[in-house]
Amino acid sequence: MKRIPIYGCLLLIVFAFSSCRWRTTKDALKHGEVLKSSIESFEKNRSKLADRIIVSLEEAEEGLSTDNPDLPNVSKDFEKEWTVIQKRYDKLKSDFEEVGESSTAYFEKLNELSNNISREELRKEELGKNKALQERWLTTYREASSNVQKVTKVLEEGNDFHMVLVASSIRQKLEQNVEELRRIADQAKALLSDLETFTAAGRELVEGS
Repeated sequence: MKRIPIYGCLLLIVFAFSSCRWRTTKDALKHGEVLKSSIESFEKNRSKLADRIIVSLEEAEEGLSTDNPDLPNVSKDFEKEWTVIQKRYDKLKSDFEEVGESSTAYFEKLNELSNNISREELRKEELGKNKALQERWLTTYREASSNVQKVTKVLEEGNDFHMVLVASSIRQKLEQNVEELRRIADQAKALLSDLETFTAAGRELVEGS
């Protein structure tokens, strides 16, 4: 059986150790990149959602502020915009959940790395840093979660506003129908009056003959 030289064994150990350390580094960096990507995606959609909501509400307000607002058109435009906003909101919530999941994995990896430190004093120090960082992050995360819920309430109020707008559009349409019925009634009265005159003239003609 062929023996592997001692220096060859040492090289294999070094390579194996280096490979293990590289995998550890790569894995740790991967968790950091996932968290970073999740946060960036959340911020991108948050910005788009904020812009869309503001524009939609401003346009609706402008449309309703005219002397004779076209409620059906304003309602249709608002519904169209609010549908897009709802989709963006769903994506925002999904991104927020992803941030929570990736941050949990991130801190788990940090603690795993720190727990692998052999020197107890240094290990405790690193775990303490991780804990302090995680507590600060959780405070920020809870605040963000509260704000996401507030956005939910804004969207619910927007949906309620749309229902009121639709109802107003229907009422406006009914009012338009009433006006149309009045116009038809007036026209009918005029025609009946003319027919009455015609009838009277015919009766006179018959009686005269």
